[in-house]
Amino acid sequence: MTPRVEIIGVYPIEAAEPCHLVELWVRGSAAEFDIGKFTQEEPGQPQSNWQVPYGEKKINLSGTEIVADLWEIMGEGGDAWKGDVRVAFFFHYLRPSEPMLTPFGRVAIPTPSAMPERLSFMKYDAPG
Repeated sequence: MTPRVEIIGVYPIEAAEPCHLVELWVRGSAAEFDIGKFTQEEPGQPQSNWQVPYGEKKINLSGTEIVADLWEIMGEGGDAWKGDVRVAFFFHYLRPSEPMLTPFGRVAIPTPSAMPERLSFMKYDAPG
């Protein structure tokens, strides 16, 4: 059975460049997946120029705290990637009218809304 992605919410954040916090579920994950494959097509640009997640974290099932930095557990496999996995990451230049491309298919993006207080632990540090 192929895992299913559900975007819980997209929340605009204050940053020098347009940026949103994206919160989502990967439901029914059976193995490690590549968070870097969550992207949006950039018409007229090679795929190597498409935006990818930044500051990606695995969060607990209630969405109230960080469980792991996803890049720190990449390649480890194990139970951290199995079942229902809740993830939050920052995404620059998100276009909510366009789908998010994921390793498990295209997913519609909900209308941006205010970030819930429970996600206040997600701190944005500009890349650089």
